[in-house]
Amino acid sequence: MGTRLLRAIVVTGLWGGMGCGFPPPPALPAPAVVAPVAVTAAPMAPAAVPAPVAPPAEVLPLPTISLGGGTKPEKKAPAADTDSGAKPSTAGSVEHRKQVVAAMDAIQIVLGSWRGTTNKEVGDFKALEAPNWVWDFRSERGQPALVMKSEKSQYVTQARLTYLTDQQVFRMIATDKDGQTRTLEGNFSSPVEEFEGDDRRVHRKFKLLLTEVGDAKDALQLTLNQQDNNRYLFEVERKRGNRFMRVDTVGTQREGSSFALNDTDYKDRTCVISGGLGTTQVSFNGKSYWVCCSGCQAAFDEEPARWVAEFEAKQKEKAQAQPGS
Repeated sequence: MGTRLLRAIVVTGLWGGMGCGFPPPPALPAPAVVAPVAVTAAPMAPAAVPAPVAPPAEVLPLPTISLGGGTKPEKKAPAADTDSGAKPSTAGSVEHRKQVVAAMDAIQIVLGSWRGTTNKEVGDFKALEAPNWVWDFRSERGQPALVMKSEKSQYVTQARLTYLTDQQVFRMIATDKDGQTRTLEGNFSSPVEEFEGDDRRVHRKFKLLLTEVGDAKDALQLTLNQQDNNRYLFEVERKRGNRFMRVDTVGTQREGSSFALNDTDYKDRTCVISGGLGTTQVSFNGKSYWVCCSGCQAAFDEEPARWVAEFEAKQKEKAQAQPGS
């Protein structure tokens, strides 16, 4: 037999004997079947976006506690004056100021220096007074006033006269020779009237009656009795019981030249501030203007650009309003 056949017999016999005389070899455990694990890729979390930062809450002013149990908001600074944008206004807007000046236009005939004489004798002689009236546009920019000083007066040494647009009354804060301050209010008891005087010029007369407010037993009543452009009476009365009794009448005469009115307006001599008759010349940027009193001159010197701009705008409006313009 060939070698290949012999090898086949031996191998066959060997494994056949093993299959008949020897126990079979231990079965190898079947390899564990590992179920495939489904790997699901976890979705990538989006990049963290920072939450929007809320704007800081407005810090409210702490309320001021009142003794009455309520609260009131903290006071705010006054708003800037609308025509200057710099200094605060203590009494009102530019339009309000114009209304006050317009209401007092007739009364500004008293502007200037006067020489007064009491009707009642003080000692052995009649007392002399020297009232001087000027505009004040600086103390309260939104509430201008005519201011009078008369240091030797027996009755009123200082006075501030203005017009309250909301109440439609004139108000005077008057100080007497003893330093006592009184508040008086009122209106025209005789309306403003213009007439032709002996000098063939337009003159003005009226009566402005002012009564002290409150319940003072010796309440004061004053009448500014304008006779013409160069003369007025200052009538003084005090309350006696339920009525006012005349105390004295101070006759005043204008000092210096005549304060004449023009039939229509003051033309080139119009005060750049009050609109009255200019008596003093001022200048700004090489151009001349007029003011009617030392009070207006002081206001002009303080802010010339402001007053000139307002005056020229007013003049432009007036020109456009004329027929044929």
